[in-house]
Amino acid sequence: MDGEALSTARDLLPLIQAARDETEKGRCLAPPVVAALRGSRLGRLALPAEHAGYALPPVEILRILEVLAGVEASVAWIVWNNTLPCYFGRFLASEARAEIFGNREGLYASSTRPSGRAAVEGDGYRVKGRWSLVSGCEIADWLALRCAIEENGQPRLLAPNVPEVRMLWVRRQDVQILDTWHTGGLRGTGSHDVTLSDVLVPRRHSCSPADGSNLPGALGRVPIVCTLAAGYGAQLLGLGQACVDAVVALTTSKAVVDPGPAMGERPLVLASIAEHRARLGAARDYLHARVAELWASAQQGPVSLDQLAAVFAAAHHAMSAGRAAVSAAYSLGGASSLYTNSPLERAHRDMHAMAAHVISQPMWLEDTGRIALGREPLNPMYRV
Repeated sequence: MDGEALSTARDLLPLIQAARDETEKGRCLAPPVVAALRGSRLGRLALPAEHAGYALPPVEILRILEVLAGVEASVAWIVWNNTLPCYFGRFLASEARAEIFGNREGLYASSTRPSGRAAVEGDGYRVKGRWSLVSGCEIADWLALRCAIEENGQPRLLAPNVPEVRMLWVRRQDVQILDTWHTGGLRGTGSHDVTLSDVLVPRRHSCSPADGSNLPGALGRVPIVCTLAAGYGAQLLGLGQACVDAVVALTTSKAVVDPGPAMGERPLVLASIAEHRARLGAARDYLHARVAELWASAQQGPVSLDQLAAVFAAAHHAMSAGRAAVSAAYSLGGASSLYTNSPLERAHRDMHAMAAHVISQPMWLEDTGRIALGREPLNPMYRV
């Protein structure tokens, strides 16, 4: 099914392109795009086939994310955000997983910020809290929200100074959405704040990596966070490639109004096009190679810490290459880059909005460096 999903994504590009203005103005994916995502099941790339998922090797997901990001970053962002709940579904019992992912056209949202409080009550949790930056919350059927567990009015500890934290799955109708997403970049993601107040969530609708995977095979073993980092990097490669292509198009369409050579004859422009094409291609090949190695190992059994580190390093290298290409193209476009009808203007905003995500922060590379020195990573999520 690998080629099917990529072909499906490419078939949606004209619709996504035509809806760009509606997506931007509405601060949410345009309804025709949402309907297309539901019908195409692109929000289920990392789900097993038994739940109408594509069960794709991560390299195939990277290709899809890059293709989508090259046309509309907000669409790629929502598809990428759906992979996290799908991967985290491995920690649910099979019955709960079937319940939550039972709708073959379902979409999902999540927050890994532990900004909720879940008090033990019977065989469930009484939940309240507020979570920010919940991309796709308006169009999601289920949301996975991270909460600190409390018992008898106190945080429940797994070990001294180690509080228990779980992802709690709640239906969209149980969540209040606050209209907070007023931004420059990634406007179409609808990444509003959400709140829960006094909602009882059954324990079966909660999970933690500490529960262990209940999903057999590579899809239940491939490390989640580094795979997500790779998907983030793929989106920036898509943005970068789209910007380089936009500069190439400008060399034939931009009017010459100043003295000197036309844009397509300027040495800086020519050299920059060649340089960033090579950087993006090299970063893409390296990222795909490391992710393919990770998947091959996950098919056999547990992966090594060195393989995890290699994917994190490749992902952040791809991020850097993508950002450099966007920035260079935006500069080369000159005044043309200022206009909202330019793909350079939108990509520049989107790139900077993406930079706020936790997966792009230096701590992941710092732990990768620690591993290179024979040390253990400090971030407990590094191995998840």
